[in-house]
Parts: sequence; structure tokens; C-alpha cells
Amino acid sequence: MGNAAKTLDDALHDLRGRTLSSVEFVHDYVQLRFDGPTLTAYTQPYLTLGAKAIFWGDPAYRNSLCALIGVQVEDTNVTAGKELTVHFQDGTVLKISLKDKDYHGPEALEFVSGPGPSWVV
Repeated sequence: MGNAAKTLDDALHDLRGRTLSSVEFVHDYVQLRFDGPTLTAYTQPYLTLGAKAIFWGDPAYRNSLCALIGVQVEDTNVTAGKELTVHFQDGTVLKISLKDKDYHGPEALEFVSGPGPSWVV
């Protein structure tokens, strides 16, 4: 990014136009890599496609998340205290809750993009 992002929402704009390049499941969290930037979700993300929602632990979860590898990010959004969303070009939306009640530890996520600051929420 040319200018330092002032908010996580601004920083996530760096994902627009990038493709998801890998998904790494680590015990109770997941790392999503976008050809450089990395989004680590400590609060378990879920996916929506239309009216259908797929949650961590659902039989189709892993395959549905991995199926996004190679799919371009269309948009991102952060609603403070509510959720982070990543909209993919195929219509799938990845959501990470930012509600206090959904935290499994001290933070919900970490976002790192380039040499600038990382974002921890």
C-alpha cells in the first residue's frame, strides 16, 4: 500500500483483486494467504453462499473453504464490534465475528500485509 492504512477496514482493501492462494488449518484457527497478505482467524470463520451458511465443524467446511483457493476477492468490509467480511468473486462470503461473545481468546484475528503494521482485533 502506498499510504499507511488508518483502520483495519482500510488495510483490508489490499485484498481486493487478489486471489486466495492457500488455506492452512492450525489446531483451532486458520490462516488464509492472499499472495502476500495473511489473514489469521482465531475466531472460527464461516462461509455464506446465498441463504446457505457453512460453519467450522460442518462436514463440507474444509472443502468449501479450500475451494476458494484461486478465487479473487471482490470486496472486504469491517463492521466494528460485529464482523469482518471477505466477498469472493464466485459469490461466497467469508465472515469472522468480532462480537465479544464469539472470541475464543484475546483476539479474533490478525491481518498482515507487507512491511507495514499488522492489525490485531
